[in-house]
Amino acid sequence: MKELVALMPENRRKFIEFLCMIKEQKEFKPLSLSMLSHELRVVHITARKIAYEFQALGLVKIYDVGKAKVVMRTEKLKEVCKDIS
Repeated sequence: MKELVALMPENRRKFIEFLCMIKEQKEFKPLSLSMLSHELRVVHITARKIAYEFQALGLVKIYDVGKAKVVMRTEKLKEVCKDIS
């Protein structure tokens, strides 16, 4: 699995690594797309495209909370995080 992650484009790899890193912290706060784009240092539209790609793969779920879109991990992403760490 590590080899597949290494072959991913840099932005997608950073997105997965960031969500896996957040998992290791004791307190998990909901992440909006704008917060993710700021943390990853990518444009908001790029973060949105990546999030929707991963939603189609079943790695994340995106919820509408007011105007914001909140990204939450799924069990499938948690398994991927275990495999790559």
